[in-house]
Amino acid sequence: MQGKRGTWRDRWIYWIVSAFGWWCRCLPKRWALHLGWGIGMLYYRLVKKRREIALSNLHKAFSKHFTSSQCEEICKASFINVGKTCVEFLRFPKLNIENIWREVTVEGAENLHTALAKGKGAIVFLPHFGNWELLSLVYGALIPDRAKAIAFPLKNALLNTYIWRYRELMSLKLIPRNQAIRETLRALKNNEAIGFFADQNAGPEGVFVDFLGRPASAARAPVVLARKTGTPLLFSLSIRQPDDRHRVHISTPIYVEASDDAERDVEVYTTQMLKQLETYIRKYPEQWLWLHNRWKTRPVDSEPRTENR
Repeated sequence: MQGKRGTWRDRWIYWIVSAFGWWCRCLPKRWALHLGWGIGMLYYRLVKKRREIALSNLHKAFSKHFTSSQCEEICKASFINVGKTCVEFLRFPKLNIENIWREVTVEGAENLHTALAKGKGAIVFLPHFGNWELLSLVYGALIPDRAKAIAFPLKNALLNTYIWRYRELMSLKLIPRNQAIRETLRALKNNEAIGFFADQNAGPEGVFVDFLGRPASAARAPVVLARKTGTPLLFSLSIRQPDDRHRVHISTPIYVEASDDAERDVEVYTTQMLKQLETYIRKYPEQWLWLHNRWKTRPVDSEPRTENR
């Protein structure tokens, strides 16, 4: 019975999301974004746990720079950005290879091509910033059939198929997390670009680096792969503009110079990636995904751990 209830619940969620997505695509863009604003505010008001995590993160990062009321305003704006991002994602079928550039400008596209010109592919460090979902379409449009990204499949198979289909609308292909190592090495060998969303807590197996003034567990995979394969690293993110268009930034390539200390290399180059993210967070603090418990995992011998969310 539990399995049947789960199946029906999954179907209902899928139908609701599908119907809501259809409605979002019927609305004019301005109205749809107003709806996204409302969803973000509703999420902020109703989901206490995530609001508390976001506010806690903001105080940890900016207690010396912003007052409590300023942190709260940034928190609200961050939730609104999430709401708008969700609505924009559901409107992806309205975009195509020609009209996407009315919504998006790209700075640094030449950096991506420079990296790929080396013939060893490109590893792209991506954060949950601005409309991060839009990056799947942008990279698919910039380098058709040569872009891939690592993704965690959802437990709801119907919803997973729906979401993955939207992310793959412009030729980018997703690699399930359980196939990441084999498929990533194959893609790099074929001189393709691989995207890693690597700004969130990586757990005890991550490498600890300074992030916004605190030690944070970060994913090892991007730098480990770059060091092993000689593939250049790129940092890239999407920045929401005041008119709700988007500017995608692609950094100049970083080439990992392997030393005799592999752990030190991973720490140094991961720090470089996160320092680039810090620059944008400090400039546009409302556009990062604060509601994730970024500092949940702490290094051994640090202060006593009290957070369990």
